[in-house]
Amino acid sequence: MNTILFGFKSCGKTYFGKRLSSYLSRPFIDTDQLIEEEYALLKNERIGCREIYMKLGEEGFRALETQVLAAVQNVQACIIAVGGGMILHRSNVEILEKMGQLIYLSLDKETLKKRVLGTTLPAYLDPIDPEGSFDKMYEKRKTLYERVRAVRIDVSNKTDEAVLEELVASIEGQEKK
Repeated sequence: MNTILFGFKSCGKTYFGKRLSSYLSRPFIDTDQLIEEEYALLKNERIGCREIYMKLGEEGFRALETQVLAAVQNVQACIIAVGGGMILHRSNVEILEKMGQLIYLSLDKETLKKRVLGTTLPAYLDPIDPEGSFDKMYEKRKTLYERVRAVRIDVSNKTDEAVLEELVASIEGQEKK
């Protein structure tokens, strides 16, 4: 069974995914990295997800994201971190639910806002009103994330070890079923 981590940008999906992968000796897949690799193959240009999003627009980026998901839908016993937007399309959620256990890594809004706005601004936020567009995006996605049938692990104010323990306990509990 796969373990699929989702949540907002900068909540720790890749970070904890790599740690979990190492701890459980399972392969780690980061769909954002796969998007970058797929784009490089298609366009013969290696750029990050932010730049890909800017070049392709939201619709093109989401199509590439769905294509990457289709390419990994048959993997087994992996730890998978999906981009924050992967959950926006119900069809992607349905595929992910068939692939394994979904775990929503949640983080309090203010910490998340500091992390997201403290780096290069994501392409999906309005550069003229980054805080306002963050707040809108947060409310919309939070509602969608909470509707997904998933284990929710709040990573706010927890040590890395405590989060890792919760992740492992959730996986072990699921595998005993």
